[in-house]
Amino acid sequence: MKPKNESVRRQIIDAATELIIEYGVAGTSTVKVAKRINGAQSNIYSYFKSKEELISGVFLYHQSMMINAIEPVFDTTKSPQDLVADLVTELLLFADNHPASIQIISAFRAQPNLRSQLPTIADNQLLTEMFKLITRYQRDGIINQTPAEFIAEAIFSIVVNYSNAKLANESYAPKLTKEMVIQLITDFTFI
Repeated sequence: MKPKNESVRRQIIDAATELIIEYGVAGTSTVKVAKRINGAQSNIYSYFKSKEELISGVFLYHQSMMINAIEPVFDTTKSPQDLVADLVTELLLFADNHPASIQIISAFRAQPNLRSQLPTIADNQLLTEMFKLITRYQRDGIINQTPAEFIAEAIFSIVVNYSNAKLANESYAPKLTKEMVIQLITDFTFI
């Protein structure tokens, strides 16, 4: 068996990303991915044992990119309002710079049958710390009592809608500023 090449693995992930965005998860296959990279289907299986593993690998790749983008600003010494504003700012920048990642994460999160297969909060140290902090802020009466997971979903949905409006050149998109989005999220989140 040939040693695995990270460049080829990335080509596979990129091709699968494009296909998922174009055709959805159900419309993506290892055959289509192989055609997209002008390779053999067996080459896909050298990197991913099954379509399910490939699909999961695509999600994990994009989720990891997003987490790496927000991790540097996760500073618990900041005020809750500043911390949320900084995290949302980084998410919006990430959405601007990596719209395909936002589309992939959103596509997976939007499918109830896939949600149970996605990594949990407990699978990532940063997410675990963030949710502990949200719980503490709720206990301290700083953040509303809506379940923390729903707050996170709502924030991400707003970021997705912001990104999609810009990508689709919606008529209102030029009027939509990051500051407006941050304020909307702040108003929703804090008591």
